[in-house]
Amino acid sequence: MSLTFGKAFRALFIALLVVQLSITAAAAGENAPMLLASAADAASGKLAPDFELKDLDGNVLRLSQFNGKKSVLLYFWATWCPHCVASRPDIAALREKVPESELQILGINVGAGDSLQKVQRFQKGHPTSWPILYDADEKVTQSFSVQGIPLYVLVNKKGEIVYRSHELPDLRKLLP
Repeated sequence: MSLTFGKAFRALFIALLVVQLSITAAAAGENAPMLLASAADAASGKLAPDFELKDLDGNVLRLSQFNGKKSVLLYFWATWCPHCVASRPDIAALREKVPESELQILGINVGAGDSLQKVQRFQKGHPTSWPILYDADEKVTQSFSVQGIPLYVLVNKKGEIVYRSHELPDLRKLLP
């Protein structure tokens, strides 16, 4: 019973963070990105923590498998997050503009408040052209210090974090 209560509490906490971040973003103006990593972190090329997660078909993906090949946009989200769902068309438009040979997009469901079955049902009704990964134990979410969703983290070909925000990045400035 306490495990169920704990997951429900975490989901409520994350939902409240999303609301708080939305209010903060509205107060700051639409064009002011909320960078969670300092400019120094991004400029210093802090290495992204490597991870291994399964997609919804059971295929294993590692972040490091893209090192030296292409940049990776990590999109942390949940089915119950209205901002996460609303951003999917923008990510789809980004996918159409930037070929997969240059950019891999990985949607990472944060696990809190979503079961694997719920994410699979959601994905069937709202398919994407990028892989959806499920972070069942929330280890990847924690390793990236996700404190509000949606969260976008851009990792360059060297495996370095070059962008981290609740807004989609302007890839013209960040991709070679």
